[in-house]
Amino acid sequence: MPDRGAAQGDWREWREEGWPFEDALAAAIDAWDGKSKAMIAAVHEELAGADADYLPLLVDYVAEDALSDGATWLLKHALENGTRAKDLPDISAALVAAAHSTRWPTQLHMLQILPALDLSGQLRPAAQGLVFGALSSKRAMLRAWAYTGADQLAAQHADLRMRVMQILDRARSEETAASVQARLKHCRF
Repeated sequence: MPDRGAAQGDWREWREEGWPFEDALAAAIDAWDGKSKAMIAAVHEELAGADADYLPLLVDYVAEDALSDGATWLLKHALENGTRAKDLPDISAALVAAAHSTRWPTQLHMLQILPALDLSGQLRPAAQGLVFGALSSKRAMLRAWAYTGADQLAAQHADLRMRVMQILDRARSEETAASVQARLKHCRF
């Protein structure tokens, strides 16, 4: 793989500059300030249809701390804008990478993607690791989405229901953050 650091110039000119697609995508994500929705949405608009490797590369980039926040935002955005979960490459590795990431936006985006996924099969172990790991986060928003993920897992796996019911019951009585309480209201268990 070429050295991404060697890429000079604007990622939007990747074709004219002769950059490999993976370098253009990495440079575009790296150029994101981590805040501007318009800036990262422009990456999706420009590059989503440019190469068949767009989604597989995003899944791979979840494991790279420097790119994971943008990659997970783009995966979430793709699902919110017409990409079907069944069209994603195997996302198990991305779930595992997010569970081990120290980047809270990466974890949050992956937790927010879970409702679009079928967790009844091969994704269960990876999703379970992410969800149950995030339940102890200091960040209320991560815990809120982790409770939603736990509820989703319990709906698809009867063997988790009692454990999840206990977790959610305790959360309903102990959690004070409004974001957590709001998500808990939507939980089935």
